[in-house]
Amino acid sequence: MYIHTTKQKLYFAKVIKLHYDRGYGEDRISRILPIGHSTVSRWIRIFAAENEIQSDVMQKKKTERQPSPVDIQATDPQSLQAEVVRLRAQLQEERLRADAFDEMINVAESKFKISIRKKVGVKR
Repeated sequence: MYIHTTKQKLYFAKVIKLHYDRGYGEDRISRILPIGHSTVSRWIRIFAAENEIQSDVMQKKKTERQPSPVDIQATDPQSLQAEVVRLRAQLQEERLRADAFDEMINVAESKFKISIRKKVGVKR
């Protein structure tokens, strides 16, 4: 039997969390963490076998989605108002995220003295 190091246990927990909580696939996880694709696949199989998790769990996660504008019935004003509130909150969060990315680029440009943003009218 192989004894896992503390670092491996942390990676194992992170892989399981990314796969089952966020619904990430093996390829995406192997790009995020410095672990090979086959290792990620093996860890997921081991975890599923140890905890008797069926593939139905992932299928349910993948089928859950936000309702599209076509799905919303225009006859229910309360649901429309709730959707507007949700979308405004989502828009605010995305604007904040964009501002954070912008500031991160500004800091990187000033610290490393290199231009990161794309130049307008690039020569061919």
